[in-house]
Amino acid sequence: MAVPGAVCNPLPLRSVDTALLGQSVDLGKISRELKKLWESTGGTSTRASLVNFVVYAEGEESLEANTRLISEFTRDHACRAILVARDRTAPEPGAQAWINAHCHLPRAGAKHVCCEQITFLIAGSSDQLLSNVLFANLDSDLPLFLWWQGELPDPLDEQLLAWVDRLIFDSRDWRSPTARFAHLHSTLHSAGARLILCDLNWTRSLHLRQAVSQMFDHPDSLPLVGQINQLKLTHAPEFASTAVLFTAWIASALCWSLVSGSGESFRFISPSGESIACELRSAPGAPISQCALTAPGLSVSIQRAPSSPFHQAEVRLPDGRTHCHLLPAGSDEIGHLLDEELTLGGRHRVYLKALAAADPLWPA
Repeated sequence: MAVPGAVCNPLPLRSVDTALLGQSVDLGKISRELKKLWESTGGTSTRASLVNFVVYAEGEESLEANTRLISEFTRDHACRAILVARDRTAPEPGAQAWINAHCHLPRAGAKHVCCEQITFLIAGSSDQLLSNVLFANLDSDLPLFLWWQGELPDPLDEQLLAWVDRLIFDSRDWRSPTARFAHLHSTLHSAGARLILCDLNWTRSLHLRQAVSQMFDHPDSLPLVGQINQLKLTHAPEFASTAVLFTAWIASALCWSLVSGSGESFRFISPSGESIACELRSAPGAPISQCALTAPGLSVSIQRAPSSPFHQAEVRLPDGRTHCHLLPAGSDEIGHLLDEELTLGGRHRVYLKALAAADPLWPA
Protein backbone atom coordinates (compact mmCIF):
# COMPACT_ATOMS: atom_id res chain seq x y z
CA MET A 1 0.00 0.00 0.00
CA ALA A 2 1.36 3.40 -0.93
CA VAL A 3 1.78 6.00 1.78
CA PRO A 4 0.46 9.41 0.65
CA GLY A 5 2.95 12.19 1.18
CA ALA A 6 5.80 9.82 2.05
CA VAL A 7 9.24 10.27 0.58
CA CYS A 8 11.40 7.16 0.79
CA ASN A 9 14.77 8.77 1.33
CA PRO A 10 17.55 6.61 2.81
CA LEU A 11 18.24 8.41 6.07
CA PRO A 12 21.72 8.37 7.62
CA LEU A 13 21.60 6.52 10.95
CA ARG A 14 24.27 7.80 13.28
CA SER A 15 23.75 5.63 16.34
CA VAL A 16 21.52 2.67 15.47
CA ASP A 17 22.46 -0.96 14.87
CA THR A 18 20.18 -1.56 11.89
CA ALA A 19 20.72 -5.34 12.10
CA LEU A 20 18.55 -5.25 15.23
CA LEU A 21 15.72 -3.62 13.26
CA GLY A 22 15.57 -6.39 10.66
CA GLN A 23 15.12 -6.08 6.90
CA SER A 24 15.05 -2.68 5.25
CA VAL A 25 11.98 -2.29 3.01
CA ASP A 26 10.39 0.29 0.73
CA LEU A 27 7.43 2.08 2.33
CA GLY A 28 5.04 0.92 -0.39
CA LYS A 29 6.05 -2.75 -0.13
CA ILE A 30 5.71 -3.42 3.60
CA SER A 31 2.66 -5.73 3.35
CA ARG A 32 4.22 -7.68 0.48
CA GLU A 33 7.52 -8.13 2.32
CA LEU A 34 5.77 -9.20 5.53
CA LYS A 35 3.92 -11.88 3.55
CA LYS A 36 7.24 -13.12 2.17
CA LEU A 37 8.69 -13.13 5.68
CA TRP A 38 5.97 -15.50 6.94
CA GLU A 39 6.15 -17.70 3.84
CA SER A 40 9.88 -18.14 4.41
CA THR A 41 9.24 -19.89 7.75
CA GLY A 42 7.77 -22.91 5.98
CA GLY A 43 4.90 -23.22 8.43
CA THR A 44 7.12 -23.63 11.48
CA SER A 45 5.90 -20.34 13.00
CA THR A 46 2.47 -18.98 13.90
CA ARG A 47 1.71 -15.29 13.51
CA ALA A 48 -0.06 -13.81 16.54
CA SER A 49 -1.69 -10.40 16.82
CA LEU A 50 -4.47 -9.11 19.08
CA VAL A 51 -3.73 -5.37 19.00
CA ASN A 52 -1.79 -2.75 17.10
CA PHE A 53 0.85 -1.53 19.52
CA VAL A 54 2.46 1.71 18.38
CA VAL A 55 5.47 3.20 20.20
CA TYR A 56 6.41 6.79 19.35
CA ALA A 57 9.62 8.49 20.48
CA GLU A 58 11.78 11.44 19.51
CA GLY A 59 15.28 10.65 18.22
CA GLU A 60 16.68 7.66 16.36
CA GLU A 61 18.50 6.46 19.49
CA SER A 62 15.17 5.21 20.86
CA LEU A 63 14.89 2.49 18.21
CA GLU A 64 17.33 -0.01 19.72
CA ALA A 65 16.00 0.24 23.29
CA ASN A 66 12.38 0.01 22.14
CA THR A 67 13.13 -2.98 19.89
CA ARG A 68 14.62 -4.85 22.84
CA LEU A 69 11.64 -3.89 24.98
CA ILE A 70 9.20 -5.15 22.31
CA SER A 71 11.12 -8.43 22.08
CA GLU A 72 10.32 -9.08 25.75
CA PHE A 73 6.85 -7.54 25.61
CA THR A 74 5.69 -9.93 22.89
CA ARG A 75 6.32 -12.92 25.13
CA ASP A 76 3.01 -12.15 26.86
CA HIS A 77 1.23 -9.72 24.51
CA ALA A 78 0.45 -10.74 20.94
CA CYS A 79 0.52 -7.66 18.74
CA ARG A 80 1.67 -5.97 15.59
CA ALA A 81 4.32 -3.63 16.97
CA ILE A 82 4.97 -0.41 15.10
CA LEU A 83 7.96 1.59 16.32
CA VAL A 84 8.27 5.18 15.20
CA ALA A 85 11.24 7.46 15.81
CA ARG A 86 11.24 11.02 14.55
CA ASP A 87 14.31 13.05 13.70
CA ARG A 88 13.17 16.68 13.63
CA THR A 89 16.71 17.92 12.93
CA ALA A 90 16.95 16.26 9.49
CA PRO A 91 17.48 18.78 6.65
CA GLU A 92 14.91 17.07 4.37
CA PRO A 93 11.66 15.23 5.07
CA GLY A 94 11.53 11.51 4.45
CA ALA A 95 10.96 8.09 5.95
CA GLN A 96 12.68 4.73 6.12
CA ALA A 97 11.22 1.38 7.18
CA TRP A 98 12.32 -2.04 8.44
CA ILE A 99 10.41 -5.25 9.22
CA ASN A 100 11.22 -7.91 11.77
CA ALA A 101 9.55 -10.67 13.80
CA HIS A 102 9.90 -11.60 17.47
CA CYS A 103 9.40 -15.35 17.94
CA HIS A 104 8.97 -17.26 21.19
CA LEU A 105 8.56 -20.98 21.87
CA PRO A 106 5.57 -21.50 24.21
CA ARG A 107 6.48 -25.14 24.95
CA ALA A 108 8.72 -27.90 23.68
CA GLY A 109 7.53 -29.33 20.38
CA ALA A 110 5.15 -26.45 19.63
CA LYS A 111 5.39 -23.97 16.79
CA HIS A 112 7.12 -20.68 17.40
CA VAL A 113 4.64 -17.88 18.10
CA CYS A 114 5.76 -14.72 16.33
CA CYS A 115 4.75 -11.06 16.40
CA GLU A 116 5.56 -8.58 13.65
CA GLN A 117 7.53 -5.40 14.20
CA ILE A 118 7.50 -2.58 11.66
CA THR A 119 9.97 0.19 12.37
CA PHE A 120 9.91 3.70 10.92
CA LEU A 121 12.40 6.53 11.08
CA ILE A 122 10.64 9.73 10.05
CA ALA A 123 12.59 12.86 9.20
CA GLY A 124 11.06 16.30 9.61
CA SER A 125 8.13 17.58 11.65
CA SER A 126 5.18 16.66 9.42
CA ASP A 127 2.32 15.24 11.51
CA GLN A 128 0.53 14.31 8.29
CA LEU A 129 3.39 12.03 7.26
CA LEU A 130 3.30 10.35 10.67
CA SER A 131 -0.46 9.72 10.44
CA ASN A 132 -0.20 8.44 6.87
CA VAL A 133 2.57 6.00 7.72
CA LEU A 134 0.64 4.62 10.70
CA PHE A 135 -2.78 4.32 9.09
CA ALA A 136 -1.33 2.55 6.05
CA ASN A 137 0.23 -0.17 8.22
CA LEU A 138 -2.29 -0.96 10.96
CA ASP A 139 -3.38 -4.59 11.25
CA SER A 140 -6.99 -4.79 10.01
CA ASP A 141 -9.60 -3.73 12.59
CA LEU A 142 -7.62 -4.61 15.71
CA PRO A 143 -7.57 -2.11 18.63
CA LEU A 144 -4.88 0.56 18.51
CA PHE A 145 -2.71 1.17 21.58
CA LEU A 146 -0.41 4.20 21.24
CA TRP A 147 2.49 4.61 23.67
CA TRP A 148 3.75 8.19 23.37
CA GLN A 149 7.12 8.45 25.07
CA GLY A 150 8.20 11.78 26.54
CA GLU A 151 6.18 15.00 26.39
CA LEU A 152 2.79 14.88 24.70
CA PRO A 153 2.57 17.37 21.83
CA ASP A 154 0.32 20.40 22.10
CA PRO A 155 -1.99 20.05 20.31
CA LEU A 156 -2.36 16.31 19.82
CA ASP A 157 -3.30 15.21 16.32
CA GLU A 158 -7.10 14.76 16.50
CA GLN A 159 -7.14 12.61 13.37
CA LEU A 160 -4.68 10.23 15.00
CA LEU A 161 -6.48 10.18 18.36
CA ALA A 162 -9.74 9.28 16.65
CA TRP A 163 -8.23 5.87 15.91
CA VAL A 164 -6.60 5.29 19.32
CA ASP A 165 -8.24 3.03 21.91
CA ARG A 166 -5.59 3.39 24.63
CA LEU A 167 -3.17 6.31 24.92
CA ILE A 168 -0.20 5.26 27.05
CA PHE A 169 2.17 7.85 28.53
CA ASP A 170 4.28 8.53 31.62
CA SER A 171 3.42 11.84 33.28
CA ARG A 172 6.57 11.62 35.38
CA ASP A 173 8.49 12.85 32.32
CA TRP A 174 6.44 16.03 31.97
CA ARG A 175 8.08 19.35 32.81
CA SER A 176 4.80 21.17 33.37
CA PRO A 177 2.12 18.73 34.68
CA THR A 178 -0.51 21.45 35.23
CA ALA A 179 -0.53 22.58 31.59
CA ARG A 180 -0.18 19.06 30.20
CA PHE A 181 -3.03 17.61 32.24
CA ALA A 182 -5.26 20.57 31.36
CA HIS A 183 -4.53 19.85 27.70
CA LEU A 184 -5.18 16.14 28.29
CA HIS A 185 -8.58 16.91 29.84
CA SER A 186 -9.66 18.84 26.75
CA THR A 187 -8.24 16.12 24.49
CA LEU A 188 -10.17 13.43 26.31
CA HIS A 189 -13.35 15.46 26.02
CA SER A 190 -12.94 15.98 22.27
CA ALA A 191 -11.87 12.38 21.63
CA GLY A 192 -15.05 10.98 23.18
CA ALA A 193 -15.68 7.79 25.11
CA ARG A 194 -13.41 5.59 22.99
CA LEU A 195 -10.07 6.93 24.23
CA ILE A 196 -8.72 5.45 27.49
CA LEU A 197 -5.82 7.18 29.27
CA CYS A 198 -3.10 4.88 30.60
CA ASP A 199 -0.58 6.76 32.75
CA LEU A 200 2.44 4.63 33.69
CA ASN A 201 3.06 7.12 36.52
CA TRP A 202 -0.27 5.99 37.98
CA THR A 203 0.66 2.34 37.46
CA ARG A 204 3.90 3.03 39.33
CA SER A 205 1.96 3.44 42.60
CA LEU A 206 -0.37 0.46 42.04
CA HIS A 207 1.15 -1.85 44.64
CA LEU A 208 1.41 0.90 47.25
CA ARG A 209 -2.25 1.78 46.72
CA GLN A 210 -3.13 -1.89 47.12
CA ALA A 211 -1.03 -2.09 50.31
CA VAL A 212 -2.76 0.93 51.86
CA SER A 213 -6.18 -0.46 50.94
CA GLN A 214 -5.34 -3.82 52.52
CA MET A 215 -4.25 -2.18 55.76
CA PHE A 216 -7.70 -0.62 56.12
CA ASP A 217 -9.55 -3.77 55.08
CA HIS A 218 -9.10 -5.13 58.61
CA PRO A 219 -12.23 -4.65 60.79
CA ASP A 220 -10.10 -3.09 63.57
CA SER A 221 -8.77 -0.27 61.38
CA LEU A 222 -11.62 0.24 58.88
CA PRO A 223 -13.82 2.27 61.30
CA LEU A 224 -10.94 4.71 61.79
CA VAL A 225 -10.35 5.53 58.12
CA GLY A 226 -12.68 8.53 58.38
CA GLN A 227 -10.65 9.89 61.30
CA ILE A 228 -7.28 10.11 59.50
CA ASN A 229 -5.71 13.46 60.36
CA GLN A 230 -2.23 13.19 58.87
CA LEU A 231 -0.57 11.86 55.73
CA LYS A 232 3.19 11.85 55.22
CA LEU A 233 4.93 10.70 52.05
CA THR A 234 8.62 10.39 51.24
CA HIS A 235 9.45 10.23 47.54
CA ALA A 236 12.56 10.27 45.37
CA PRO A 237 13.23 13.74 43.87
CA GLU A 238 12.36 12.67 40.33
CA PHE A 239 9.06 11.13 41.44
CA ALA A 240 7.33 14.18 42.92
CA SER A 241 4.47 13.83 40.43
CA THR A 242 3.99 10.19 41.49
CA ALA A 243 3.53 11.36 45.09
CA VAL A 244 1.04 14.03 44.00
CA LEU A 245 -1.06 11.47 42.12
CA PHE A 246 -0.96 9.14 45.14
CA THR A 247 -2.05 11.97 47.46
CA ALA A 248 -4.87 12.84 45.05
CA TRP A 249 -5.99 9.20 45.05
CA ILE A 250 -6.38 9.17 48.84
CA ALA A 251 -8.06 12.59 48.84
CA SER A 252 -10.56 11.55 46.16
CA ALA A 253 -11.25 8.15 47.75
CA LEU A 254 -11.98 9.70 51.17
CA CYS A 255 -13.71 12.81 49.76
CA TRP A 256 -11.20 15.25 51.26
CA SER A 257 -11.46 18.88 50.15
CA LEU A 258 -8.33 20.99 49.73
CA VAL A 259 -8.21 23.96 52.09
CA SER A 260 -4.74 25.35 51.48
CA GLY A 261 -1.18 24.51 50.52
CA SER A 262 1.13 24.04 47.58
CA GLY A 263 4.34 22.25 46.70
CA GLU A 264 5.06 19.86 49.59
CA SER A 265 2.54 20.86 52.25
CA PHE A 266 -1.26 20.71 52.03
CA ARG A 267 -4.22 20.89 54.34
CA PHE A 268 -7.48 19.10 53.60
CA ILE A 269 -10.78 18.79 55.40
CA SER A 270 -12.79 15.55 55.62
CA PRO A 271 -16.59 15.27 55.14
CA SER A 272 -16.90 15.09 58.96
CA GLY A 273 -14.92 18.33 59.38
CA GLU A 274 -11.64 16.65 60.37
CA SER A 275 -8.52 18.64 59.42
CA ILE A 276 -5.86 16.60 57.62
CA ALA A 277 -2.24 17.71 57.32
CA CYS A 278 -0.34 16.33 54.34
CA GLU A 279 3.44 16.52 53.89
CA LEU A 280 5.42 15.39 50.85
CA ARG A 281 9.14 15.05 51.53
CA SER A 282 11.86 14.46 48.96
CA ALA A 283 14.71 12.03 49.67
CA PRO A 284 16.77 9.56 47.61
CA GLY A 285 15.32 6.07 47.44
CA ALA A 286 12.32 4.28 45.96
CA PRO A 287 9.75 6.31 43.99
CA ILE A 288 7.67 6.45 47.19
CA SER A 289 9.76 5.01 50.00
CA GLN A 290 7.43 5.77 52.92
CA CYS A 291 3.73 6.37 53.46
CA ALA A 292 2.46 7.13 56.96
CA LEU A 293 -1.21 7.63 57.88
CA THR A 294 -2.34 8.51 61.38
CA ALA A 295 -5.69 8.78 63.16
CA PRO A 296 -6.47 9.03 66.91
CA GLY A 297 -4.85 5.92 68.39
CA LEU A 298 -3.97 4.46 64.97
CA SER A 299 -0.85 4.60 62.84
CA VAL A 300 -0.20 2.89 59.53
CA SER A 301 3.33 2.97 58.16
CA ILE A 302 4.41 1.43 54.84
CA GLN A 303 8.07 1.55 53.85
CA ARG A 304 10.10 0.33 50.92
CA ALA A 305 13.89 0.12 50.79
CA PRO A 306 15.65 1.02 47.52
CA SER A 307 15.31 -1.79 44.92
CA SER A 308 13.32 -3.91 47.37
CA PRO A 309 10.52 -6.02 45.83
CA PHE A 310 8.48 -5.68 49.03
CA HIS A 311 6.63 -3.12 51.12
CA GLN A 312 7.00 -3.48 54.88
CA ALA A 313 3.80 -2.41 56.61
CA GLU A 314 3.20 -1.82 60.31
CA VAL A 315 -0.20 -1.12 61.85
CA ARG A 316 -0.50 0.11 65.45
CA LEU A 317 -4.06 -0.13 66.81
CA PRO A 318 -5.66 1.92 69.61
CA ASP A 319 -5.53 -1.04 72.02
CA GLY A 320 -1.76 -1.30 71.69
CA ARG A 321 -1.64 -4.26 69.30
CA THR A 322 0.82 -4.10 66.40
CA HIS A 323 0.54 -6.01 63.13
CA CYS A 324 3.40 -6.32 60.64
CA HIS A 325 3.00 -7.32 56.99
CA LEU A 326 5.24 -7.97 54.00
CA LEU A 327 3.55 -7.05 50.73
CA PRO A 328 4.70 -7.11 47.08
CA ALA A 329 5.98 -3.76 45.78
CA GLY A 330 6.24 -4.66 42.10
CA SER A 331 8.97 -3.41 39.79
CA ASP A 332 9.75 0.15 38.72
CA GLU A 333 11.26 -0.92 35.38
CA ILE A 334 9.35 0.55 32.47
CA GLY A 335 8.78 -2.82 30.81
CA HIS A 336 7.17 -4.22 33.97
CA LEU A 337 4.98 -1.13 34.34
CA LEU A 338 3.82 -1.49 30.75
CA ASP A 339 3.05 -5.17 31.24
CA GLU A 340 1.16 -4.39 34.46
CA GLU A 341 -0.85 -1.65 32.76
CA LEU A 342 -1.95 -3.72 29.79
CA THR A 343 -2.65 -6.81 31.87
CA LEU A 344 -5.02 -4.86 34.14
CA GLY A 345 -7.02 -3.21 31.37
CA GLY A 346 -10.17 -1.38 32.44
CA ARG A 347 -11.29 2.19 31.83
CA HIS A 348 -9.34 3.71 34.76
CA ARG A 349 -12.23 5.62 36.31
CA VAL A 350 -10.37 5.78 39.64
CA TYR A 351 -7.44 7.42 37.85
CA LEU A 352 -9.69 10.05 36.27
CA LYS A 353 -11.20 10.79 39.68
CA ALA A 354 -7.73 11.14 41.22
CA LEU A 355 -6.61 13.29 38.29
CA ALA A 356 -9.40 15.78 38.99
CA ALA A 357 -8.35 15.92 42.67
CA ALA A 358 -4.72 16.48 41.61
CA ASP A 359 -5.48 19.63 39.59
CA PRO A 360 -4.88 22.10 42.49
CA LEU A 361 -1.93 20.09 43.89
CA TRP A 362 0.55 20.44 41.04
CA PRO A 363 3.37 22.92 41.71
CA ALA A 364 2.87 26.26 39.98
